[in-house]
Amino acid sequence: MKSPLLKNRTDSTPAAGIRLNGRMIVFLICLAVSSFCWLAQSLAKDYLLQLNYPVNYENFPADKVVANPLPKSITITVNTSGFNYLLYLITNRKKTVLLDVKHLKSLHKKNNYYLPLNSGIDDISSQFDEEVKIVKIYPDTIFLNFNKKLSKKVPVIVNFKIDYYNNYQPSDSLLLTPAFITISGAKELIDKVNNVETKPIVLKNVKSNISMQVDILQTNDLKLLELAPAYVTVNLKVSKYTEGSIELPVEFKNVPAGISIKTFPANVTVKYNVALENYEKIKPSDFRAIVNFSNSSKESNKLKVELIKVPVEINSLKVSPEKVEFIIRK
Repeated sequence: MKSPLLKNRTDSTPAAGIRLNGRMIVFLICLAVSSFCWLAQSLAKDYLLQLNYPVNYENFPADKVVANPLPKSITITVNTSGFNYLLYLITNRKKTVLLDVKHLKSLHKKNNYYLPLNSGIDDISSQFDEEVKIVKIYPDTIFLNFNKKLSKKVPVIVNFKIDYYNNYQPSDSLLLTPAFITISGAKELIDKVNNVETKPIVLKNVKSNISMQVDILQTNDLKLLELAPAYVTVNLKVSKYTEGSIELPVEFKNVPAGISIKTFPANVTVKYNVALENYEKIKPSDFRAIVNFSNSSKESNKLKVELIKVPVEINSLKVSPEKVEFIIRK
């Protein structure tokens, strides 16, 4: 017979667990509510914060360029609520502040000016919500040194590394648009630049035509120069290639009058690579093979075979044999 005491203890265990879980749920709900209330009260308060913003400059004089590096960001001390600060962290961290260069003041030294930021707070404040009060800006002054703007055109060098898929090759020359760009800036800066390069591009297993826009690589020499345009378009036709061969008679050049020459062999074989779409276009009349008798010598009875006419559609030429023997008949 089971003990009544043991029975009562066993039956009460699930109920105790339910009561314990219920208390835990109530505790967690109270904790969440109190945390939310605390957070809401904290975010509703005003705070003095230092926030960093990237800047862009506008309204530069059309005939002048800046000769000194300018700050890329400024630190703004603001008085605002925690809600606005949270919004800055979530959505507005990359907000760009515009600085209007038309508010420049002269330093009474040729081509030297300064832009006071703290005295122009109203212009910057207009770029923020009304709930955000700007207190201070650092740096408080930006100095600018202007030079006369000059321009010149420079060639573009394509910085490409291309690995082609099996039997694929370029079937035409690379087309660059534009092939030259205009650089503008101070004379001492543009004099240093004779060409520009594209950003490096690496392509692998290429088996189709290439058409892409590539930015100009911003080297240290270009950072204070204007580029027009700042990118180029690269086009390259790519085709699958196959090997072709053709047999040609050897012709003679610069043979003195009164003698004749006979070569062994009389014909040579030319092997080449050609795009599949051009394979049927290649004809024997597109080639011409010669030997130049002016290159003969007493020490050898062989002459090198030269191809003086080949179709533009082919590449990787190989002549077999490269030299032919000759005999002279008078």
